[in-house]
Amino acid sequence: MVAAKMRASEDARDLGAPKAAPEIDWKASFGKGDLVDWQLFMLELRVVGYFTSKKQCREALQNVYVNIVDLLEAIKAGNRPHRFETPQQLREYTRKTKKFYPKSLIPKGHPVRSLFVQLNTKGRRRN
Repeated sequence: MVAAKMRASEDARDLGAPKAAPEIDWKASFGKGDLVDWQLFMLELRVVGYFTSKKQCREALQNVYVNIVDLLEAIKAGNRPHRFETPQQLREYTRKTKKFYPKSLIPKGHPVRSLFVQLNTKGRRRN
């Protein structure tokens, strides 16, 4: 579903530089960010629950830790994204693999923005 709509650029293979972020047509891939889009995103992440508002979705995502580059690649390939147990595990993995995704590339109000974790503090979300 979402995977068929996504387009990704080639990954940067230089280990000294951050990996290239997949290029996404956000509206075509995930919709405009209305409630149905959020609900579909929750299904993609395998977050269990019945969500009747965006606020409920955001609250449920507070305990979901996934690398956004890995998430986009997993969706494209039709796979399940790896979920980390703690924000610290996600931070360590992201720094080690250099798989950073620029927040500025994700439209405001989009569900993926809810997944951002500050890499320089202890678990705070950046929305």
